[in-house]
Amino acid sequence: MKYVLIFLVSIFFSFTDLFAQDSLAHSNKLNTIRWNPTPMALIGPKSIVFGYERVLFPNQSVSFNIGTLVKKPFTDKYGREFHFFDEHNTGGFLGSLDYRFYFKNRNKRLAPDGVYWGPYFSYYDLWFQGTTEILKNGATVNTIKVDAKLEMISAGLQLGYQFVIKDRFTIDMVLMGPSYSYYIASIGLDAEVELDKDSDFYKDLQDYLERITPGLSSILEKQELTSTGKLKFSYYGFRYLVQFGYRF
Repeated sequence: MKYVLIFLVSIFFSFTDLFAQDSLAHSNKLNTIRWNPTPMALIGPKSIVFGYERVLFPNQSVSFNIGTLVKKPFTDKYGREFHFFDEHNTGGFLGSLDYRFYFKNRNKRLAPDGVYWGPYFSYYDLWFQGTTEILKNGATVNTIKVDAKLEMISAGLQLGYQFVIKDRFTIDMVLMGPSYSYYIASIGLDAEVELDKDSDFYKDLQDYLERITPGLSSILEKQELTSTGKLKFSYYGFRYLVQFGYRF
């Protein structure tokens, strides 16, 4: 899916050149580069996502976002970090592509200023690997390795508003973005001693895996967690974000 997104972005750049001359008759600033801090708040402060928007027509544009995701450590009720696993490989990827229609009658200025709507496509990938030990009377009685990966492919419609400040700076807000999403969850467990599914440890493990991706616990709790294999299911999703940009 990463390569498909890169291919679509390449097509996007080729496509914009065909319409640049028409847009130049209305604006001398067709490009906006953006920083999307939303994943930093939802996923983790080390997540970095940037975007680019290109005006094609006076009231239409196309844009994409791409970046890396790093989930933040979980905390207890006192705000202290705790690590259920000794994680040695964690990361993620986010890519999205959308086409925007700015309302002609509602907006006083041309794109990319004002209220807009349009279709979007996004791909989300988060993974981690780790190891944990079960202790009894100070001795290790079991060692468990986990290899988890979650992918989310979404297509939907969004409604947003973009402020243009002093013709250079932008604040872009997607206010509503319902989607139909397809999830692929791969969870592999390798334990030296077979896990008891009725044990407290197994329940804590299931809760931990559900919390890997924010907002999905209510979905994953309806799925059966197996010791290995994949879960594939469809569900309704939602997109919202705030990002800051610079026009040129």
